[in-house]
Amino acid sequence: MKWKTAWPRKGSDGRMRHLANGIALAFQFFSAIPVKKELPMEKKDITAMYMALPLLGLFFGGAAAVMALVFRDFTELSSLIAAFFITVLFAALTGGLHLDGLADAGDAYFSYQHREKRLEIMADPRIGAFGTMVLLFAVIGKILIISEVIYHVSLTAVLFIPFLSRTGLLLLFSTLGSAKKDGLAFFFQNKANKKSLIAVSFIYIAIVLVVLVIVCGWQLAFAQFIAFAVSIGLYRNWCKRHFEGVTGDLFGAYLEGVEWLLWAILLFFI
Repeated sequence: MKWKTAWPRKGSDGRMRHLANGIALAFQFFSAIPVKKELPMEKKDITAMYMALPLLGLFFGGAAAVMALVFRDFTELSSLIAAFFITVLFAALTGGLHLDGLADAGDAYFSYQHREKRLEIMADPRIGAFGTMVLLFAVIGKILIISEVIYHVSLTAVLFIPFLSRTGLLLLFSTLGSAKKDGLAFFFQNKANKKSLIAVSFIYIAIVLVVLVIVCGWQLAFAQFIAFAVSIGLYRNWCKRHFEGVTGDLFGAYLEGVEWLLWAILLFFI
């Protein structure tokens, strides 16, 4: 007698295909790692792309943690040199995408113009004086903070900083509308399943908290979570007040800002 089992292969294969497309799209749009393939951008593919963003961050964090390990355990170079190269690594992996958003957001906000003019300034590919100053302060500050903590904290904490920042981006993306009626951010927000992204975000947060409590202790986990949660609320209100929504540049500025903050929190645990 032959037994036949009916497996729901079609649905499972479809989910795996969308997941694979989403991961590839995340690398294609949010990293400098080349993915030279035309990929479908259906609703499920875009949703999977955003679900994969924290995993992309985990990859970036893993690369930074490995670099920190090499500098710390296999060289006698100073922590400042290590911090410089880790900062360069992050910029190289993202292609400077988020730094560009930070500079554009700085130019727009410090112009003190009305909303429409600020959005126009953000869309300008040229960088102005305010954007340059914001960028310099952010990069130099990041290097100095990393140099203070990188040889003294658990590399698990380093691993999860880009993961947490991109999880926050999912929540921001899913709970705040677009400031413009065009552009990639607007297109992606109309395509993605926001309820699914919110649910996945809370799962990611729970996983990070459990791992940080086990490896780094509850105090660091609690401090990182509070900083993470408060930063989302404050930044969300800031975007609503000054831009009436978000743009791709504002997402980039958020990522740079919250990562700066999460690195700074580690200063209290060295």
